[in-house]
Amino acid sequence: MKKYEYKFVEIPRRAGMKVKTGETFEECKKVIIAEAEQGWRLKQVVTPFDEKTGVFVSYCYQIIFEREV
Repeated sequence: MKKYEYKFVEIPRRAGMKVKTGETFEECKKVIIAEAEQGWRLKQVVTPFDEKTGVFVSYCYQIIFEREV
């Protein structure tokens, strides 16, 4: 039976007038490429919401990687 390990990387969502469009996406791409070079496979990208504020706005991207042990 195959076994896997998982790695979770959180990328804060950048917001504001001074942030260039796509900057957060570019940061995610850099992380995905760097982790792939280390043998990790992209499993999923999740955009959680901040339940404390009651506002349904994503505050980050959580990137989930897996690799066979």
